[in-house]
Amino acid sequence: MVWALLVGGNWPGLVRAAGGLPVPGENTLTVVSTVREQAMGREFIAAARERFAFVDDPLLLDYVTALGRRLAGYLGGDTAGLRFYLINSPRINAFAAPGGRLAVFTGLLAATQNEGELASVMAHELAHVVQRHLPRLLERAERVQIPATAGMLAAILLGGQAGVAAMVTTSAAVAADQLRYSREFEREADALGLKILTGAGFTSAGMVSFLERLEQQTRMQSAAPPEYLHSHPLSQNRLAAIESRATPEVRPVAQSLDFLHARARMLALFSENIRHTAAEFKHQGQAAEPAAARAAQYGLALIELHQGEAQHAIELSRELTSAYPTYPPYRIALAEALLAAGKGSEAADVLRETWTSMQADPTLAYYLADVLLKTGAGAQARPVLRAGLRAASSNAVLYRLLARVEGELGRPAAAFQALAEYHYWRDEYNLALEKLQRAAALVDTSAYLEASIAARTRAIQAELALAAD
Repeated sequence: MVWALLVGGNWPGLVRAAGGLPVPGENTLTVVSTVREQAMGREFIAAARERFAFVDDPLLLDYVTALGRRLAGYLGGDTAGLRFYLINSPRINAFAAPGGRLAVFTGLLAATQNEGELASVMAHELAHVVQRHLPRLLERAERVQIPATAGMLAAILLGGQAGVAAMVTTSAAVAADQLRYSREFEREADALGLKILTGAGFTSAGMVSFLERLEQQTRMQSAAPPEYLHSHPLSQNRLAAIESRATPEVRPVAQSLDFLHARARMLALFSENIRHTAAEFKHQGQAAEPAAARAAQYGLALIELHQGEAQHAIELSRELTSAYPTYPPYRIALAEALLAAGKGSEAADVLRETWTSMQADPTLAYYLADVLLKTGAGAQARPVLRAGLRAASSNAVLYRLLARVEGELGRPAAAFQALAEYHYWRDEYNLALEKLQRAAALVDTSAYLEASIAARTRAIQAELALAAD
């Protein structure tokens, strides 16, 4: 029955990895089926989408997903069924939802100082998924006859009012037991999260340093604790238990180049005070650490681009690509700046050169196809996107761009079919069925396309029917 713990793959290493941690009993595995957990996950994410803006930036999503799958790889199973999200919010938070879903807030990425700290939070949330904590909360609610749903708990755990109002009619003591991850769950997630973190090649120091810094900031500023400490309360006993499991640092760990650049990109695109961020980048550009200086220059190039200073963005990006010609984020930044400056053909050439050696990379496929589409070469963009989707068939943003390409090429049925996949992989099944219905109505002479649309419609309807049972 261990296979039911995470949707989308077998996890044979789970019991071994847990190292004696509590594993949910047979009753919890049978009360909430795998199919049901998928439905619960969709409901939870739908509630989150009502409150927050989800980030669709392919480079940022690629980074968060790659880090999440690296951590999950320690459990010994197929990580393809996991879904990772990035939410544009200054809150320092992250959450796990049923069905192998995990979301990180941009505020968390901004607050972490290295990849180990970010990985420690994601490992903790992954442990919540593995231990099925939200389904277990729902089962407990069912036992005491509280009318809880995944959407309701999402609203409560993420600070909404709808779920809170629905719980007012219950006993305050019982409601409190359902609204928070319990201390027991936190202990489980801390212990297994630390094993996931170190098993994926990170040191345990990231978890300790991040939590200690949050606790210290709260104490010194006499302010309300950060969002993460609201949903994951940090007692001195809990912190001491984490520290007792952590292994001491032997030597400093080098900064992750990808972390530094993902963080710089996030700040450049979503900072609430762009002037301050630009000033910080300029200061960091003088850093002795080369990787930090490079990331700062990259972030500054993106700010210049989005403030309409395309030529300056070209200069900064070209300097980076000249020194480090194989690093994709630099070439993508240069291509975007060239496109903004009206040099679409040169932008396409910059990405084509990288595409030659990285044709299986879905993120690069997105940016090359986007440039091709914007320069009137939609027919060339289509096979690029198809290649990207062969490598990442669950990549929602690729489907959205494919829908635009198919529309430009005068293929409306295929465009709506691609749009249906975009909504499906965003957990919006009803919208997906609506787009498939429109696609079916627009099919003209292609029997294959008609059959493909009909088959996909039946498959999604079957998923919904199973979840309703």
